[in-house]
Amino acid sequence: MLKAAAISKRFGRTLALDHVDFQASAGEIHALLGENGAGKTTLMKVLEGTLRSDAGMASLDGVALTAGSPHAALRAGIAAVHQSPLLFERMTWEDNLALGGFGTERVRLDLAHVIQRSAAEARKLGFELPPPGARVEERSVGERVRLEVLRALSFNPRVLILDEPTSLLAPHELAGFLELLRRLKAEGRIVVLITHKLAEARAVADRVTVLRQGRVAMRTTAAESSEADLARAMIGELVGAVQPRDSVPPGDEPALLIESLTLHDGHRSTIDGITLSVARGEIAGIAGVDGNGQTQLVEILAGVRTPTAGRAHVTAGDRDGGLAVIPQDRDLDGLVLDMTLWENLLLAEPLRERMSGRGWLDRRTAQSMCNELLARYRIQARGSTATAGALSGGNRQRFSVARAVACKPRVIVAHNITRGLDLRATADVHRAIFDFAAAGGAVLLISSDLDELLAVCGRLHVMNRGRLRATPAGERNPERLGLMMAGTWE
Repeated sequence: MLKAAAISKRFGRTLALDHVDFQASAGEIHALLGENGAGKTTLMKVLEGTLRSDAGMASLDGVALTAGSPHAALRAGIAAVHQSPLLFERMTWEDNLALGGFGTERVRLDLAHVIQRSAAEARKLGFELPPPGARVEERSVGERVRLEVLRALSFNPRVLILDEPTSLLAPHELAGFLELLRRLKAEGRIVVLITHKLAEARAVADRVTVLRQGRVAMRTTAAESSEADLARAMIGELVGAVQPRDSVPPGDEPALLIESLTLHDGHRSTIDGITLSVARGEIAGIAGVDGNGQTQLVEILAGVRTPTAGRAHVTAGDRDGGLAVIPQDRDLDGLVLDMTLWENLLLAEPLRERMSGRGWLDRRTAQSMCNELLARYRIQARGSTATAGALSGGNRQRFSVARAVACKPRVIVAHNITRGLDLRATADVHRAIFDFAAAGGAVLLISSDLDELLAVCGRLHVMNRGRLRATPAGERNPERLGLMMAGTWE
């Protein structure tokens, strides 16, 4: 049995964990739910040894775990997969996995053996590894997380802690992944599943623990509770879902026009002749497993890359601006964490121009506008002078969305904008995008989360290996869409 007894952890004035009790038995999948900031990841880090608790004790089979020692936790049989991949990006994927358990199965390091064992484990998870020699920095976010899962399993752990592992998987991959968790359970392992997806938790977990503001709010089973019950325990109120936007009637003038867009990367086409238009007032969606050209498409639309052929442009209209991009990695591409919020706000050129005159920046007006956005979008921050790094993940994403809308663009391109967000933050982000479209803006939402696309978008497209295919009108079946995401067009 994995057990945490009266665990408390404080960060300055924030009490992240307040006498939390948690236990999971051998042969059990235990789901750990809660909003961002509820304490889930902090508890996970205490159990895996990367954080030392201020009070309480963690144990496995009655033997106390060495506090603050990841190596001791790994020796005891506890492995973890983090939401943000912890890989050496300049190294190849096989070198990264060689640093795990596969690299110690032979007396001498045998990369051929590591590659063979990794490929076999990957097939169990329902995906294929890239060719040997591919560096991690060249792989998508989804592929990096899969590599993390492989590395954790390479140690043959008794306890596997997974922090949001399914957020990057397509529907056809999800079923295989959940089946893998069931196989691990059948082998007698303890699986702790941290997730925001209530349906998945109820589908696979034996027991569920809900944390709220650092305390245990509910202990239950899937049979004893509904998704609504779990949502109430997590946030205290049910979040009203936005309704999918209706498809815009044919003939409406497009706000974003993409014509025969192609990008060659070496000897292959990363983007292969994409043609797409998005009309005013429309939220169009692109579904796809990460690594199929979505990132390159966003970079072309943002002006970071130059296409090999074709073009993408925003058509003339009655709105003030052009195109705004909300990147999938808010910390790397969206914000400068050491800068204040008002400074981050002015990273957007339209806002910087609006706050400048005769070569001078109007700092007071910029701070006032920033504070107004913080209040309007319910961003929890200590004013405009707080640094972006001081915000939680959900509040950083709210800020990224607020900045994009404040630019008054004709088009917003949003890429995996709710990845890792809890129910409340996800609903707030969706509402902001929905309101932008309702006011006449055009939105291109690119996501690996099919549930998100079905909940928000009207017209759907699927991207696979750089090619784009429109789905049949009215197609909302997740299984069929999942097959399209896997490359089965018919």
